[in-house]
Amino acid sequence: MTRDAIIPPALRAVHDQWHFAPAVRAGNLLFCSGIIGTSPDGNPPPTGLAGAEATTADPDAPLTALVAVRDPAAQFATAFEALAAILAAAGAGLDDVVELTTYHVDMARHMDTFMQVRARYLTAPYPAWTAVEVAGLIVPGGLVELRAVASLSAGPA
Repeated sequence: MTRDAIIPPALRAVHDQWHFAPAVRAGNLLFCSGIIGTSPDGNPPPTGLAGAEATTADPDAPLTALVAVRDPAAQFATAFEALAAILAAAGAGLDDVVELTTYHVDMARHMDTFMQVRARYLTAPYPAWTAVEVAGLIVPGGLVELRAVASLSAGPA
């Protein structure tokens, strides 16, 4: 089976500097790496990938230089927008997600807000979903990281 890295232009430096693919297509499945709602300054960015793109503009920036969007609802929305952009680079969308794993910091405090935001992005038929509480994420202030598997009906391009 062939594997192809999916690298949206905004995340080229993430791939090149930090050596991981935002997503990998294997057959008709797309495996998306975890994504957190980041921005250059903690405010909601104009696009979901603007935070990672701004951070990697400096080739010496460490992965931990990413900044989480401060407002929880905006952070969650930014993460879903970023996931949607990665899926789009593979010719897919959020409707193609068949499995979602979410990693939460302080899950009980933020779950209601997360569920409200999630409902704006994922509709029936809903993907399989696992939510895991974690002590922390690589991005300081990160409250949720989304990891997804999507089905690509057309297969490799």
